[in-house]
Amino acid sequence: MNISSFDLNISSEEKVIVAMSGGVDSSFTAYLAKHSAKEVIGVTLKMFDNEDANYDDAKRVAEELGIKWYLADYSKEFNEYIISYFIREYKYGRTPNPCSRCNKLAKTVFLHNEMVKNNATKIITGHYAVMKELDGYPIISKGLDKDKDQSYYLALIEEEYLKYLRFPLGSFKKKDIRVFAKEIGLSVAEKKDSQDICFIEGSNYRDFLANYLKKVITGNFILNGEIVGQNKGIHNYTVGQRKGLDISHSEPIYVKSIDSKTGDVYLTTKEDIGEETVRLIECNFHPASKTIFNGLAKVRYRMTEEPCTVEKLPDNKAQILFENKQFAPASGQTVAIYIDDMLIGGGVIE
Repeated sequence: MNISSFDLNISSEEKVIVAMSGGVDSSFTAYLAKHSAKEVIGVTLKMFDNEDANYDDAKRVAEELGIKWYLADYSKEFNEYIISYFIREYKYGRTPNPCSRCNKLAKTVFLHNEMVKNNATKIITGHYAVMKELDGYPIISKGLDKDKDQSYYLALIEEEYLKYLRFPLGSFKKKDIRVFAKEIGLSVAEKKDSQDICFIEGSNYRDFLANYLKKVITGNFILNGEIVGQNKGIHNYTVGQRKGLDISHSEPIYVKSIDSKTGDVYLTTKEDIGEETVRLIECNFHPASKTIFNGLAKVRYRMTEEPCTVEKLPDNKAQILFENKQFAPASGQTVAIYIDDMLIGGGVIE
């Protein structure tokens, strides 16, 4: 491993903080920072109560590397900004994206707070993405590893924070990072990756919601204007869902929409589940983006981005017209918008 292959874009005189989750990516990132900056401080964000093992791993790695480390408690804020939002969105029939919202309102802001407290100048994280520049402004670009690229989840981060962020792993593949971590003897080199929704450890989201939604909104399943059954509560369904409906039909059926007022879940067939036009709220666009432009966008993390025309609207809204129908755009989900590999903007489906 040649450490000069990793470009942190920081000077040897800088003081930086590294977000340390206790996993292999952030731990190796801390190693890189130590060999690039004048002073490195590892910061682990406490955001909920079932992460003790991860805290121990982060602290141990910091000791192995000989860098400062501490735990910053943001559990109250995380509960308000992310967990309560997650529960509330499902309660009203929407499909939230807690990871995108967390990167915008929680992790990035919390880490910036800690950077300022420590008189540091940069925030180094283990995200698989790349920082570039467009028209004099920082911009996030896709990571090299297509299977691990996390730019989609970074689409809502506001421009004012981008100049402080560095993603040194973005130009490498995850399998190589594990090899490098073993080479330098990190104790977490073979630790498994964490799951997508960090605060639902040990259960699926429906089990998690059941602990909080004591009064569920139930109603009918409606297909072609007719009642075809009773649903088990709208929080159990998302737009595009096919499995778990327990409805017999001559062809596959999907959730088309959810009415939180009546509790009804509307069903349709695959030929009617797609949409060409998607409206966004809570948008975030790069300063160099035009009012109307052609780009690529995807309405879910695991989907491939598709050609589209984007129109920016007042009040941080936008409208996207896709060349082809997109499968089941779900209210509350994040849309990431690209020009080539550069993340030009994003928003939340209205």
